[in-house]
Amino acid sequence: MDGLKQCSVVSDTWSVGKSVQILLCFILILVLSSLSQAQETQLKVRKPVYAGSFYPAEKSTLERMLDTYLKEAEGKSEKIQDHVFGIIAPHAGYEYSGMVAASVYHQLKEKEYKTVILVGPSHYIPFTGIAIYPSGLWETPLGRVPIDHEIARILTEKYKSIKPFFPAFEREHSLEVQLPFLQKVLKNFKIVPLVTGHLNENDYKTLSEALFNLLKQNPKGILIVASSDMSHFHSYNRAGKTDALTLRNIENLKIEELTELLEKGVCELCGAQAVITLMMVSEKFDGKVKVLNYANSGDVTGDKNRVVGYGAVAFYKSIDEGILNKKEQEQLLSLARNTLNEYVTSKRLPQVDIRNKKLQENKAVFVTLTKKGNLRGCVGYITPSQPLYKAIMEMTVAASSRDTRFVPVTKEELNDIHIEISVLSPFTRIDSPDKIEIGRHGLYIVKGNRTGLLLPQVASSFLWSREEFLRQTCIKAGLMPNAWTEKDTEIYIFSAQIFEEHKK
Repeated sequence: MDGLKQCSVVSDTWSVGKSVQILLCFILILVLSSLSQAQETQLKVRKPVYAGSFYPAEKSTLERMLDTYLKEAEGKSEKIQDHVFGIIAPHAGYEYSGMVAASVYHQLKEKEYKTVILVGPSHYIPFTGIAIYPSGLWETPLGRVPIDHEIARILTEKYKSIKPFFPAFEREHSLEVQLPFLQKVLKNFKIVPLVTGHLNENDYKTLSEALFNLLKQNPKGILIVASSDMSHFHSYNRAGKTDALTLRNIENLKIEELTELLEKGVCELCGAQAVITLMMVSEKFDGKVKVLNYANSGDVTGDKNRVVGYGAVAFYKSIDEGILNKKEQEQLLSLARNTLNEYVTSKRLPQVDIRNKKLQENKAVFVTLTKKGNLRGCVGYITPSQPLYKAIMEMTVAASSRDTRFVPVTKEELNDIHIEISVLSPFTRIDSPDKIEIGRHGLYIVKGNRTGLLLPQVASSFLWSREEFLRQTCIKAGLMPNAWTEKDTEIYIFSAQIFEEHKK
């Protein structure tokens, strides 16, 4: 019996020991899991690294400083009336370069950009190519700014040189210091942070093409910020002459000349890759350039022996607002929304009284419905056979209930549906695909009794080439992809004024 008791005690001891081991393993798993979650959270929210050094860490102090700089800048330079699509801004501590930065940031007040592409150099991590921060939030004392993960996804999927590389962003100040200025002058915007490593000729081509395509797709919704200081640690007079030459080449879009001067060390830009890329984009976009301000650290500290130069430059363009002004666009979007809600819930149309003559003109129009970023219906008139407001009501109903690719929209979906309207120009037949401008033109292809149409924004959103755009339009028509090359195929181009609801 004693032996049996002894065996029982040993067994119980083993059982207790095993339970302790299991408990310890469970605790270890919880600890590791929490560490993993902490790392994930760290990736999702990039905390400010330079608050308290490059700029104030306290919100009220930072806001007062920015207000002072921006107010002074407004009094010193006239507002550019055309649309600003890109800027060069310095990235030193605010006490040194804040006033120069304000000279360009005050130009952005009251603008409505959806996405700001931040491009800056890598000061701390050597690498090759272009690093992207693909998702999450960036934080400053003024709050958090979300990453435009959809644009980031498109860039990484389409361009091999653009890849996620978080170490490039951990200590990088060139992008972080731009955020408080942006938060002060803009509302409801997202960012796509890019840091450049060593770039070859193909990398420059890739990056400029990627940013140009985004700009073409949404000319007034994209802002490109090239972050760069200028000459470093020369005498005051030498820095002034060197930087004047650099700014002259930037303002005149002398890309090859500036590149050569940078390679020879005659000119200096620590964010040369970002600046050259923005110049390449501006050249493609037919933009204009204006130098707004220049100063160096000697103007602030009084020490003129070893100074750093700072420049503020705006890239701008006159953009046609189209046939409909903003108020008219909002009226049509409201009409489409009311039509959608009433038809889906009661199968009736709202009573309307439209007196605006432009909205009574016959126009070709498409109404596109999306749900959480995915197509939910798209139907339109390709000929101007109805007054615009009536066509929009009819096509809203058709997109929600008669697009054969989808089941009808339900009441439960209404809050998730996003409406976009495309008012089409007359069609023009072309004899060469070289006349197609991606981002500006839609395509309409006719062969026999087969027809296919794709709107301008489709090619831009997928970053297609002309040839791919033509192939996809042929497929839409039920033709072979290369049918556009055949003699009896008719190719038409058109433009569209595109406007949409504010995204939730």
